[in-house]
Amino acid sequence: MRIGYFLSVFIHIVCAAFWIGGMLFIPLVLLPGIKKQPNRVSLLEKTGIRFRFFGWFAIVLLLLTGILNMYFREIPFTVEFFTHSSYGKLVVVKVSLFLLMLLIGGIHDFYYGMKSINEMQKSARKKFKLLARWTGMLNLLLALVIAFLGIAISRGGF
Repeated sequence: MRIGYFLSVFIHIVCAAFWIGGMLFIPLVLLPGIKKQPNRVSLLEKTGIRFRFFGWFAIVLLLLTGILNMYFREIPFTVEFFTHSSYGKLVVVKVSLFLLMLLIGGIHDFYYGMKSINEMQKSARKKFKLLARWTGMLNLLLALVIAFLGIAISRGGF
């Protein structure tokens, strides 16, 4: 069981690093790097779609390994634990933020992001570009808070 737990935690950390790293890579490295390229919209679209596939795969693994980590740590899956213990309440906050991140990420990836690409290809309007940027930044902030809570949870809470 111990090696299973370590493997699960390892996969969880790698997937979180991949997810957060990708969200940092696009605005900090990719966008400035392609700013003056004539085919920048196409490059952004191809990179975004490619990352979206692997990003959502990482999210699925985060969900599965998160549940598995709780099982390995013998955290009781009871209403009483999640509502009466400070540790359980912290897990509820993390899971709630994770679900919010999924919702915002889905809106960003499958709606605003695609609309933004279409908008950049056809016109000078920037409505969806701004919405995509803000939902992306909000998702990054949520991911960082979730990672911080994961560290707090793994160390026994606050």
